[in-house]
Amino acid sequence: MITFQGVYKYYSGIAVLQNVSFNIEKGELVFITGASGAGKTTLLKLIFGSEFPDEGEIKVADFELTRIKQKDIPKLRRAVTFVFQDFRLRQDLTVFENVALPLRVIGENQRDIKIKVFDALKDVASRHKADSIVKTLSGGEQQKVAIARAIITEPQIILADEPTGNLDPEASEDVMNLFKRINNKGCTVVIATHNSELFKNSPYRVLTLKEGRIQ
Repeated sequence: MITFQGVYKYYSGIAVLQNVSFNIEKGELVFITGASGAGKTTLLKLIFGSEFPDEGEIKVADFELTRIKQKDIPKLRRAVTFVFQDFRLRQDLTVFENVALPLRVIGENQRDIKIKVFDALKDVASRHKADSIVKTLSGGEQQKVAIARAIITEPQIILADEPTGNLDPEASEDVMNLFKRINNKGCTVVIATHNSELFKNSPYRVLTLKEGRIQ
């Protein structure tokens, strides 16, 4: 599902990732951890295809990212979605409108949009918030909306970059339980975090980055 082989990434001549190799199987939930600046966000960007390696090979789903054609990028975006620490929601729009955005971009018809948005909001226990303006919601509620938006296109892989970084412990637990439920339905989930409490005593695999290398 996700394979890195001898990957290097440089910024201004400095190696942010060095000789990174790993494999994540379809349906896994994997944590990527490490101190700030260890390369976690860069690694997620490489999986997402918003950055490309300077050396090495990356395969994500059915795409060879080092050889991907521009016309295939929209297909990759449907296969791999991203949940951010700062939500990246349109604060002036309703919950429904935010979750519907990816479907509108790909030209889904209005009837199917309505069905899929309400299904996604139900999955994250936010159906009752559909008509709420996003800026009126708490951080935990906004992150649930962001997750609903991420699952709306039925992706194969969800990436999450410090998804609980702005949340209190109770909201963090709710969000992590959502990711586990999504994973239980067969979606591959990769979560980058410096918070070891999220995976402490958990059965999930943890990849540790230190100074750009997998330990």
